[in-house]
Amino acid sequence: MGGIDCRPRPGRIDCPLVMKPRPKPAARPRRAPSAIVPNAIVALGILVAAIILIMQARRMWFTQDDAFISYRYARNALDGHGLVFNLGERVEGYTNFLWVIWLILWGRLGIEFDVAAKTLGLASALGMIALAALMARRLWLTMVGKGAEWAAVAAALLVGVNGSLAYWSISGLETAFFGFLVTWSVWLWLHQSRVTPLALALATMTRPEGGLVWLVMCGCEYITSRDVKAMLTLFVTTALLLAPFGLFKLLYYGSLFPNPFYAKTGVGWEYVQSGLEYAWLFLQHYALWGLALVAVVPAVFLIPGRLHLIPRLWLIFAGYIVAIGGEVLRPHRFFVPILPLLAVSVLGGLAWLVKRQRSTMLAVAGAGGVVFALAISSLLQPREILNSTRDLERGLVWKMGTVASNLRANDSTNFSIAASTIGKISYDLPGHRVIDMLGLTDSTVARHPEQVPGNVTTWRERNYNATYVLSQNPDYILFSTGHKPSAPAERALVLHSKFRNGYYTVIIPTPQRMLAIHHRKAAYAGGDTVWPSIDLATQVNAVFNAMVAHDDKLTVDRLYTLRREGPQDYSLPYRMLAESEWEKSDTTHALALADSALAIDSFSVEAWGIRAHALAGSDSSGARQAQQQILKLDPWMVRPGGVP
Repeated sequence: MGGIDCRPRPGRIDCPLVMKPRPKPAARPRRAPSAIVPNAIVALGILVAAIILIMQARRMWFTQDDAFISYRYARNALDGHGLVFNLGERVEGYTNFLWVIWLILWGRLGIEFDVAAKTLGLASALGMIALAALMARRLWLTMVGKGAEWAAVAAALLVGVNGSLAYWSISGLETAFFGFLVTWSVWLWLHQSRVTPLALALATMTRPEGGLVWLVMCGCEYITSRDVKAMLTLFVTTALLLAPFGLFKLLYYGSLFPNPFYAKTGVGWEYVQSGLEYAWLFLQHYALWGLALVAVVPAVFLIPGRLHLIPRLWLIFAGYIVAIGGEVLRPHRFFVPILPLLAVSVLGGLAWLVKRQRSTMLAVAGAGGVVFALAISSLLQPREILNSTRDLERGLVWKMGTVASNLRANDSTNFSIAASTIGKISYDLPGHRVIDMLGLTDSTVARHPEQVPGNVTTWRERNYNATYVLSQNPDYILFSTGHKPSAPAERALVLHSKFRNGYYTVIIPTPQRMLAIHHRKAAYAGGDTVWPSIDLATQVNAVFNAMVAHDDKLTVDRLYTLRREGPQDYSLPYRMLAESEWEKSDTTHALALADSALAIDSFSVEAWGIRAHALAGSDSSGARQAQQQILKLDPWMVRPGGVP
């Protein structure tokens, strides 16, 4: 009989009446346990490093005085005055354009500048930890293979325990943010990401040193690929992204370079020597007295592929820091942006050593010991310097804020002030003209500095122009240390008779200590002659150094030398000798010296004070007259402003 034969046969499934077996559903792929555990280890390492960094940052909580310069620019912009330090003066006195823009954006939302700065700074530091871990894991996988998760943990901890990173992340400055952008740029370049030019452009807009990273990366692109087109693509694309930024600077400020470039930079052995000292201190604190370089330098030649950029960029950037003389803002601010590169470079050198050893376990244990020693040294050794530097900065900010508070309380005029430390005091005096005697925000001082033979100093900012500053007739002149002329700009002022005779010292009493600021004599119409030798300022400095050291004999000896060899129009040695005699209870000599000081300068508040005390028991009329002079010259003595 015809039809379909559907009799069952072994293996037969072609009959339409016979159901085909339903295929079993495919099993879901499972992530191998070996992939989950290493990722968890890396995440845990990053978390521990982040906690260590946050704890250090909390302990060191402060705001750097220089941060208030950026805050003042941001506030002036929000108030409709433009990106200026002084109203009407277009001077690019900052080196962190993108950071200032960040402050402006958050300021528009009503968020305080300091809160916005610290938030982004701390977040950037955490980002640097994470990127360091990821780069180290990739490097170890490439060079060794096994144990890459522990290399990532090691890199995270080396960055996280770094006290300088914690210090600058909450300082109010852009240091950690710039460091994140540098590290992110390297990470993107390693992955050949198209976003790399954007990251480089953002880094360059944040700090001028971003341009160095850009150029080094272009060079490494050619070394890696031998592809001129790839190198030019990276260079040109980044340049095009930066073109609007450069055009703005040219049209608004008239220069591609920020004003601090002219105020700070220079060429000469003294800069290199200063840079070597700066680098050596960093190596002591964070590179086992330089021993870590034994791993970093070979890593330039041993790390394969695109990863070779990491040690090369670190060494070139470190060389740049040495060449420009380091940085006045310690501790180790300029090295902070390349800390992840140092950690990964050290691990690269250790990876090569591990790979060459027959006993892998022994080699790994040795590498772990090096990392542990480096981490412990980095955590503990710089702590004292970090704490002392922070305390000094807190004191400086308090002092500048207190002076500003008193000025607002006692002077209702639109006064101007010249200062060598301009952060906090300028921010607390909005609308008032602040003349930066170091030239960071003043183009005349920065680009037309004076030269006084022998006026050498350890200060990083060596430019000054005392003649120009005095020609501006600032109502107040504030030295960073009160009476003592420390900075080159302050020492140069002492040489001018217009400063010695046209200004007098106002004393501001506070619960902590007496503060001093120099006030212009409104009636002064004399000329200006310049003392021919810097020895005058050196002697004045030596007097105050001896006084701070509580060496009374040396102080008196130097005062007599200053009185004998210095200008006859200078009342300071007579006034300070009078104070010395008063402290020794020699009223007769103290009064005579105070009268000598007043004969030279009738505005000497301190001399009037000695006279008032000396005459209190014998000449009430004379004492009352002295007190009236003090109240006239120094109203702060009786109605001090509020302490911020």
